[in-house]
Amino acid sequence: MTSALNWIGVLLSWAVPKGPSFDPAEKRIAIHVEDHPIEYADFEGTIPPKQYGAGSVIVWDNGTWEPVGDAQSGMEKGKLEFTLHGQKLAGRWELVRISKPGDADDQWMLFKKRDKWARPHAEFDVIAAFPDSVLAHPLGDLEAREDGQPTTKPSEPDLSAAVTAPLPMRLAPQLATPTAKLPTGEGWIIETKFDGYRLLARIVDARVHLITRNGHDWTRKLASLAKEVEKLNISEGWLDGEIVVLRDGLPDFNALQNAIDGRHNDSIIYFVFDVPYWEGRDLRRVPLRERRAHLARLIDDYSDRVRFSESFDAPAAQVF
Repeated sequence: MTSALNWIGVLLSWAVPKGPSFDPAEKRIAIHVEDHPIEYADFEGTIPPKQYGAGSVIVWDNGTWEPVGDAQSGMEKGKLEFTLHGQKLAGRWELVRISKPGDADDQWMLFKKRDKWARPHAEFDVIAAFPDSVLAHPLGDLEAREDGQPTTKPSEPDLSAAVTAPLPMRLAPQLATPTAKLPTGEGWIIETKFDGYRLLARIVDARVHLITRNGHDWTRKLASLAKEVEKLNISEGWLDGEIVVLRDGLPDFNALQNAIDGRHNDSIIYFVFDVPYWEGRDLRRVPLRERRAHLARLIDDYSDRVRFSESFDAPAAQVF
């Protein structure tokens, strides 16, 4: 499937092999391809073998889009957020570049932001539900049809294995284990290895203390970041993540060091990937996938500087 956004007289285009999902936990690989002419927006038919894009082509969805912020800047930085008003797709979405500049494939990730449209993929697969062309089988505007669509309550993360316990005074972060082989089998969660500093957040009475992996308190040094974490709706807990400074959408370790040592460090971003303790419950016995699903809800969109560390919706061999 190819997704395209009309921008300055052309269609910005990405190939999305698995198509979009309304589930924010489903991160879909999106390969940025060359811009297409606007005239291609309504093309349906069959492209002959051995020609670019060979095969049957349909217009799966159409509508309008609104960039959140400056679209040109978002394309350059590799972080494009937008709202869709389509016959099948609606709400807030985001494209994030995951490849490095100069790579042969300009790879991005497409995923749904958490809003009223978000739904678990197991409960609603938009491609399976609406596989046909919107030109041949128009559905009407999705927002206009909202009252007529059946709704389902999103499934809650399973925290049943949590243990009631007091908030730990200290918590040692789980460290990575180097390996020369890629993981095999199912059950692996593939995340980004950030070029930054590991940092834990201990939250007591909704006040945040920022602790390094070696146990040093950096709360005063990173006071503005601590206030950003306090925007989360958490009164007691531990968060585990990494702080970075982004340059052109990628972590820059030198820029991070300069930001930490400088008086103004508002450029520091905290990517959070685990929640080992939350509101009177030790979650370390809860499966990581369930903890992360719960964490994503806690992070939500409270702060642009505190972000959920997204995982890759692809096998390890393909990612690496």
